[in-house]
Order: sequence, then C-alpha cells, then structure tokens
Amino acid sequence: MSNVRFDELELMLMAMFEQPTLRDTLQVLTLVAEDAEMAALVQQTIPKMQRLTEPQFKGLELEWYRPEDDARK
Repeated sequence: MSNVRFDELELMLMAMFEQPTLRDTLQVLTLVAEDAEMAALVQQTIPKMQRLTEPQFKGLELEWYRPEDDARK
C-alpha cells in the first residue's frame, strides 16, 4: 500500500474537480492542467494521485477540502 501525502492545496484541487472515480478525476485534472494558472499545482498532484488505489482515493474524504460554495451542492 502506497503512503502518498498530499498538501492542503492538492487536496482542495482534487475536491474541486472530484469525479465518481479516481480515473475520471485524473482525466478532468488533465484538462485543467491546460489552464496556465492551475498547471503547476495539477502537475505536482497528478503523479501522486496515480499512485493511489481507488479505495485510497475514496478514503481521502475530499468533501472537507471543497470550497464552501461547492460543499453545499
């Protein structure tokens, strides 16, 4: 089992673009990486995410990192 550590910005990024699966979330983040302002954060987050299993991804409890406007949806 991989011990991957994410910083708060990485967790917030994943929470903002979270999809039903790890794979789907990675695909969305790949598209977000095209945005110049987000590119550096996405590029440091994706390799870490690729080391996760689906259960590890689900265990991150990303809802705690969603901006308040998104958390109410």
